Amino acid sequence: MEKEKTGKIGKIISCFFIAVFLILFVFGGIETHSSGSEVFELPEGWTVQNGDKTILNVPLKEMSAVFKDVKRKECYILTHPLSINSHDPLILRVYSRLSAIRVLIDERQIYSYGLPEIEAHRMVGSGYHFILLPSSFYEKELKIELIPSEDNAITSAPEIVFTPADASISIYSRDRLFGIFTGLFLFTAGIFLMILSVMAVYMDRQFYPLAIIGLFSCTAGIWCLSTIKALQLFSGDVTLNSILEYLSMYLLPVPALFLSRHFRQSASPGARKFISFMTVSAAVFFLTAFTLQVTGIAEVTKLTGYFHYFLIAVILTLLFAGSSKWRRMKAAERMYQMGMILIVFMVILELSIYYVINIFYKLSIHINTLITPFAFMVLIVVMTIGFLLEIYDMRLKDTERERLQKLAFRDQMTELMNRGMCEKRFEELKDGDLSYYMLDMDLNGLKAVNDAHGHQMGDRYIMLFSGIIIKAFGGDRNIYRVGGDEFLYIDTDITEDELMKKIGFIRKLEKIIGREEGIPFDIDASFGLAWSKEVDTGDPEDVYRLADRRMYEMKRGMKKERE
Repeated sequence: MEKEKTGKIGKIISCFFIAVFLILFVFGGIETHSSGSEVFELPEGWTVQNGDKTILNVPLKEMSAVFKDVKRKECYILTHPLSINSHDPLILRVYSRLSAIRVLIDERQIYSYGLPEIEAHRMVGSGYHFILLPSSFYEKELKIELIPSEDNAITSAPEIVFTPADASISIYSRDRLFGIFTGLFLFTAGIFLMILSVMAVYMDRQFYPLAIIGLFSCTAGIWCLSTIKALQLFSGDVTLNSILEYLSMYLLPVPALFLSRHFRQSASPGARKFISFMTVSAAVFFLTAFTLQVTGIAEVTKLTGYFHYFLIAVILTLLFAGSSKWRRMKAAERMYQMGMILIVFMVILELSIYYVINIFYKLSIHINTLITPFAFMVLIVVMTIGFLLEIYDMRLKDTERERLQKLAFRDQMTELMNRGMCEKRFEELKDGDLSYYMLDMDLNGLKAVNDAHGHQMGDRYIMLFSGIIIKAFGGDRNIYRVGGDEFLYIDTDITEDELMKKIGFIRKLEKIIGREEGIPFDIDASFGLAWSKEVDTGDPEDVYRLADRRMYEMKRGMKKERE
């Protein structure tokens, strides 16, 4: 059965991966061929000036050699004649990383961002700037001034493209179509999972990891949208986009480590403590970054290097802490491990691109718009499926436990609670302070029915009477079969008058059921009622003995009447 279930899970995962790879292929094709002739570039012939140093005729792809050992507030001026022949209004799209920017046409400023922030030592973000060029721009000189807010903020040439004004946003969106789609999917899925978890936890606390998966998904969605600068479609605030990018990046290890501890239930206590320590450390790192940013003491960008060192420890923890051999892992842990391996590969790729971007110009665009969102989407889906499998296994175990308890504490013939359950109830009553009534019931003439009509008819006699008392008391709650033909009813919330009415109703049902069933004997029982306050010891066993004695007194009296 376990192999069959694993095989079905494998087929589901395979179908999911095939579907996602097809989507990735389609979106990748759209993004690769989206721009075409709509985008104009000036790849060659740039002049770069830094102080007294001027370099002529620099291609954009080779400009990384110019930006070496960049210092804060140094001004780099890139100039180029606007040799683009277009009769339509154009948008100049420029990417700047942690730098202020000024754009001038023939020494006339047409755009500025970040200069006051640099002077006031406030954060300057990374993002795209959309600048509408004046109508008469042909053959005029374009000048772009970049002023970094941090040392080495600029490592390569900025992305500089020209697009038709009426299609600028659509081209920008199309270049990031898969990333936007996946980021929005992750964000909305995370919100949905967190809302769903609130309702689920209300019914069962075991669903609380669903909220952590939701938090991880929501954070990953924000990070994907902000790292590809898709949030600029909704808000033109470059600084806000950068703050969300860094804070969401710092927050991601927290739910990832928490879920690692959850899925690795078989890990040793030492490994689980270490994962908990790393989770707390990640939370402290995030809260520190958030506090420094809010108070203005330091920008979140200043912690990137520290975070990358910490991320190495996080990666090692996610991969190895508490991990067991593959064949020993449960289905949920296997799926989590698969997702973690994919995410770790993506993180290593991201770090490699981050530190070598000055060599491979524009290499990261498809990493951030395709591979990273894809990895996060796979991880969220895999973790959700893994968690649902875990819940499914737990439900199976709970069902099996309930079945075993039912076998242990339920009478197999009548399905009423048995003597073992009655003894547990006695212990509860003995430890409590509530008063209660016990009604002992015993069938009359069961031996005679067995002798005259066989044990099968005797069993039917017992079943008919159990059905009568269940109907009389409105269910099987508080009814116990304590012997072959003996039943006991215990109630802490009933009066003696109500019990006497119940006995009268049982008497009527005995005659009615006997006629309806057409059985060759009378359904008849004796009753013994006792109240806990009648016994000085307060011991339920003594109350039961009193009820049992009164039941036998009634049985003897009825026997004398018949004789």
